[in-house]
Parts: sequence; C-alpha cells; structure tokens
Amino acid sequence: MAQQQKLLLEVRDLTIQFGGVVALDNISLEIYDDEILGLIGPNGAGKTTLFNCLSRLYRQDSGDILVKGESITSLGPQDMARRGIGRTFQNIALFETMTVIENVLTGGQFGMNSGLAADVFGGRKVREQRAETRDRIMHLLELLNLADIADHTITDQNFAVRKRIEFARALAAKPSLLMLDEPAGGLNREEVHHLEDLIRQVRDEFKVAVLLVEHHLNLVMKVSDRVIAMDFGQKIADGLPHEVRSHPQVLEAYLGEEVA
Repeated sequence: MAQQQKLLLEVRDLTIQFGGVVALDNISLEIYDDEILGLIGPNGAGKTTLFNCLSRLYRQDSGDILVKGESITSLGPQDMARRGIGRTFQNIALFETMTVIENVLTGGQFGMNSGLAADVFGGRKVREQRAETRDRIMHLLELLNLADIADHTITDQNFAVRKRIEFARALAAKPSLLMLDEPAGGLNREEVHHLEDLIRQVRDEFKVAVLLVEHHLNLVMKVSDRVIAMDFGQKIADGLPHEVRSHPQVLEAYLGEEVA
C-alpha cells in the first residue's frame, strides 16, 4: 500500500541522547499519504521521544525530519499545526473552564488563514472562514459523538470523553498527519473497539495519515496498514502487521508478551 502512495514525512538517521543515554539511535522511517502507521515497542523503546521530536518538543542531536520534502528541524512546536502536523498527548491537556466546542475551536483557528488585518477589521473573508470553521467543528463533534455536549464545560466530562475531545481538537487544524499518542489508554473494551472504527473513518473521510503509538497491541495490529517496532531507540521491524507480529526481534523485545 505505502509504496504506491506519496511520501508525506521522512525521518533520516535521527539520534538524541539524554544524559548520555541514547533514546533514539539513528532511526529512519517514512510515512505516506493516507497511511495508518502503527508504532510499537516496550516501555523505554523511544516511541514517545520520537513523537516529541516530530512535534518539535525535543530537538535531536543529529539527523533530519522532512515534511513533504522540506526539513522542519529548525521550527518550533508552535509551527507544526501550520505544517500540517497535529497530535494528541498521553496526558490530556484541555482548558477546564471552557466548553467542549470552545476547546475544539482552539485547534480550528490554525485552519484559518485570513491574516491579521482581516481578523482585526472583520472583513467578509474572515467571517466566511469563521462560519466554515464552526461548521467543520460541528461535523467533527458529531463524528466523535460530542455534539450533544458541545456547550458543556470540560470539568463535567469523564476520561473517555476527554480523549475524544482532544482527538477532535487535533483534527480541527486540518492536519495532513495526525499523531495519536496512546489514544486507547484508560478506555474499556467497547471504547477501544469504537476507537478502531473511528481511526479508520477519520483516515478515509479526512484523507489524513495517522501515526499511532499505542500499548494496546490488538488495536495497532487491527487498524494499521503498516507497523514499525522499536527497541532501545532503534527500529527492529517494519512491515505488514502480521509480519511484524511474528518477527523474532519483536517477540524477543516483548519477552513473550502477546503481540496480537
């Protein structure tokens, strides 16, 4: 599948150390348009470090990251949404006193390009963009079963609902690449099954590539087009889910843990 698609993001020989400990060791990978790429590995494998490098929260010691052929390593995290990269976090960070729709709209602002002058003077273009953004946000809320609580505050919502709100906020910026960091964490079996369907639906409807870091290996293997396995900051396997699931180095890394 990936070989027939257009290259969206490329990581070249990425290395980063923390206090002498190598967290990423010359890792390279590619993500293609409309691909769901699963990223697995035991604790300490470097998955979240890679995520943080891709979203520019961390700066690598060497290597390069290219989005649509252009390096992003000189950019900061505030630039990523405009480069088409959206992400969620393991530790949900929402605005507690704001409503659901207000939280999601904070992501939608990155999808507007009216410019400062138009925003200040409130011209026709900015009004049209605001209306389009709100319509798009309401569609996202309906897709994620959040429309009925659009005007409720975050304080009232449980953990699973907060996960969906953060998912919607990341999508609101119209990313080309959506990075999901442990989206199934804390969810029950029924919620995980719904998440599986939701990830596919989002990819198909919004034509967005998805990079999925997740300890819930059944979810990764079912939803991913391709899976990369990491251990000790290195890539140890890259292929179709069934290929990676049975790869000897993957089995060794998990020390007999069930990977499918």
